[in-house]
Amino acid sequence: MLARRETQPMRIRLFCLLLVFVMLVIIAPNTVGYAQAPEPTLQITGTDTRDFPTIRLDFKAQNLPAGLPPSGSKYTVIENNEKISPDNLETNYVGIHFSLVINPEYSLTLSGVSGQQHYAEMIQAVKLIGPNPDHPQANRYSLHINPDISKTELSSYDAWVEEIDAYQENQRKLTSSLDSLNNAITALENSPSELDTVLLYITPYLHPSILPGFFSLVERAAAIQIPMHVWIVMDRGMLGTAYETNLRDALQTTGGSLSAFTGLEEVPDPTDYLTAKGNRYSLTYQSRIRQSGKANIAFEVEMADGVILRSDASGIDLQIEPARLSFINPPEKLELIQSADGSLSPGSLPLEVLIEFPDGYPRGIVRSSLFVNGKEVQSNTAAPYGSFVVNLQDCHEADELRLEVRLEDQLGLQARSGPQTIQLDIFQPESPFKNAWYASYWLWLSLLALAGLIAFLIFRKPTKKASSEKSEPEKNDGKAEQALAAPTFVTLKSYGSLIKLDPDQTPSAEKPLLLLNEVTLIGRDPTKANLVLDHPSLEPLHAEIHFFSDGRIRITDFKSTSGTYVNFEPVTTHGKNLQHADLIHFGSLFFRFNSSTRTQSGAVNQK
Repeated sequence: MLARRETQPMRIRLFCLLLVFVMLVIIAPNTVGYAQAPEPTLQITGTDTRDFPTIRLDFKAQNLPAGLPPSGSKYTVIENNEKISPDNLETNYVGIHFSLVINPEYSLTLSGVSGQQHYAEMIQAVKLIGPNPDHPQANRYSLHINPDISKTELSSYDAWVEEIDAYQENQRKLTSSLDSLNNAITALENSPSELDTVLLYITPYLHPSILPGFFSLVERAAAIQIPMHVWIVMDRGMLGTAYETNLRDALQTTGGSLSAFTGLEEVPDPTDYLTAKGNRYSLTYQSRIRQSGKANIAFEVEMADGVILRSDASGIDLQIEPARLSFINPPEKLELIQSADGSLSPGSLPLEVLIEFPDGYPRGIVRSSLFVNGKEVQSNTAAPYGSFVVNLQDCHEADELRLEVRLEDQLGLQARSGPQTIQLDIFQPESPFKNAWYASYWLWLSLLALAGLIAFLIFRKPTKKASSEKSEPEKNDGKAEQALAAPTFVTLKSYGSLIKLDPDQTPSAEKPLLLLNEVTLIGRDPTKANLVLDHPSLEPLHAEIHFFSDGRIRITDFKSTSGTYVNFEPVTTHGKNLQHADLIHFGSLFFRFNSSTRTQSGAVNQK
């Protein structure tokens, strides 16, 4: 009877061991696919084409055992199957998310290798991760503890540590469960954060009955690319069994690891889990795309061990167009005055061309050229590319100017402006002597005859009658001199005048404005100017005309908003010399300058 009682506990033990073995066998097939660790990957997270042809690729790395090479020479961009060396590589630390999950239970209170409780040793090691000293606010920290503690994505490391230290539950009275792990993974699945995340799970031995639920949570972590590291306290006899092997293989599929503690093992350094995490990278390179359409971009990197990693391709859609060129306010008609020596005034015509890139990609310009009547007259290979000057001295026989600008940009694209025509009106002012009364042929012939008659009368032999009448003119001479000495009117001295012109450059009906001062100040304010032009386009004190004693005449602009122009060329605060018949703009008022002397001394072409 006693023998039967002794064998009954033995049978119960055998039955329990058999049951555990069967459960392990049942679980083992479900974990066969967990043996392979995730492959390292490179993912392009964004492309920036705003500075085209410079293109920027933003990317991140996942599941790397070590960091990416810091040198851009190890990278190659593949654009439409063409390999291009990048210009620059940038590395930016954006932070990591460390999620600590604890399954408290009696086993965690057992002593570890240092004589402390496993839980105390593990928490002490966890605190080693600390904040990033260069980016203290970049990292995020979460804490999940059974049964109902959940602190997600705290921005302060110190606050996170305070939450850990505040946990003082008696773990000997708690029951193991997967609740905290489920809460942590659910929070990660719903998190909008794109930071690299590491999950550390501190747990006692997991009963085989809850292993299916654990493996399901591992699969969910792998699906959102969260590496899961498990610190588990177990009996030494479980080491090397299928139980431990299945756990380790399952965690490797997430890029994680398993650390078992039986009382002899040291706690690992959790900072190793953060290697090659928390960084984002950017590559810039010069694109070789030269036409609109879609393109595929990828890149490769050579790792330290010689392995070549290649990213997936990212598609971009570019719209590339040549530059758009247009003339800025060109005159429709230009009047030229031809002087006696054949020179034309004004002698040159400045032109400005607006250069736009309708595709939204401003880029460098190689060359811009101006064509006049089909002939290239000016080429710009340096800025300003849109400024040209037409020499009008070669236009004596032309009736019009047909203008066109051509441009080649950095991409080799050619652009042309629309045709622009300027009509020319060249005239020669008539000589004031030509039609004057004293230019008559008959007049000079009569004067010549009269001179001969007077000479005859003077040199002929005098008579008595003539001598007797000699005193009569002498009496009248005094009266004539007295009449000549009588004053008639006072003449004002004028240095010159401004003749107002209509937009078609014809003289206006308005009276010319006399320039009576050596220094004529022109403006809208009578308290500042001595030549007042009441027009909204003028400043209170707009410009100055100075008549120098050596004959020079100089015009100066006082930094006015609407500007001062001589022969369509802008006048600066340094001034510009004036000549007779020059065209002057004060704002939108248009004048022709007349010099009282008609000439000026000095270097008239100086500016």
